[in-house]
Amino acid sequence: MSLYHNALNVIRMSVLLVGSIVIFVGVVQAVPEVLRSGSSRLGARRALPNVGLGLEFFVGATILNLILNPTWMAVGSTALTILVRKLITFSLSCSGQFYVDDTREP
Repeated sequence: MSLYHNALNVIRMSVLLVGSIVIFVGVVQAVPEVLRSGSSRLGARRALPNVGLGLEFFVGATILNLILNPTWMAVGSTALTILVRKLITFSLSCSGQFYVDDTREP
């Protein structure tokens, strides 16, 4: 049983690392466009896919944590992670949508 928990813990930490790298790469790719155009909306639109994917990795890691540690604290942590992912994704989607609306021709 210990080998099982250790393997799941390694997978969980790897998923967190991959999610962090994906978000970091998205932000790094968005920074030059923000600096060039001066529009944070463009940066949000550019970073949105990477941030969304990275947050999905975070949700997966918290679900693995729930498997490893089935307590009410882990359930709360998983629910909070999913809520934060939804809020951030919604916020970035709105920011990206405003950018699209600003560039339309009347």
